[in-house]
Amino acid sequence: MEKHAVKTVIVRERAVFKNSDFDYDAEYLFCDLADELFMDEKQIQQNDICMKDTYRRLTGLLTSTEIKGIRDKYNITQSDLCILLGWGGKTITRYESHQVQDKAHDTILKKIDNDPEWFMTLLNDNKCNLTKEAYQKSMESAQKLCKEDEIYNLRILVKNLQMENKKLNELLKTHA
Repeated sequence: MEKHAVKTVIVRERAVFKNSDFDYDAEYLFCDLADELFMDEKQIQQNDICMKDTYRRLTGLLTSTEIKGIRDKYNITQSDLCILLGWGGKTITRYESHQVQDKAHDTILKKIDNDPEWFMTLLNDNKCNLTKEAYQKSMESAQKLCKEDEIYNLRILVKNLQMENKKLNELLKTHA
């Protein structure tokens, strides 16, 4: 039982989850002396998330990282997002750590991701259920996203108008 270094290795694993059969990369520790693979508690949890995120990608659901990214984008905690959506207080925590969301919850999360105005409506509807600081942080983030969306949409509009103007000028030249 002498102390020695072990290596971290990636092993291609096969999984069957919710009737889907797929491969994913799992992280193990490898002991050269014992010629043995093993996992610590953290790797067990990470490999479970990796397996479930692979399933999510295959079925078109948001991954745990993407769900966290939505929260980061709006500067909102897991529990506050649950309050906005009327979900159980630990639902988002579970989706980010070990449970795969259903299609209905996934659709709502995607709508929030793509629609900062709707997110602001949810915030306003639940203002009394959030701390003033939490409300303000999330509202500022959503307003910034809306402003960026408006600028992007204006750029597309200008580009389309320029293309239409060019077509009209070409038509006028051919009929002149």
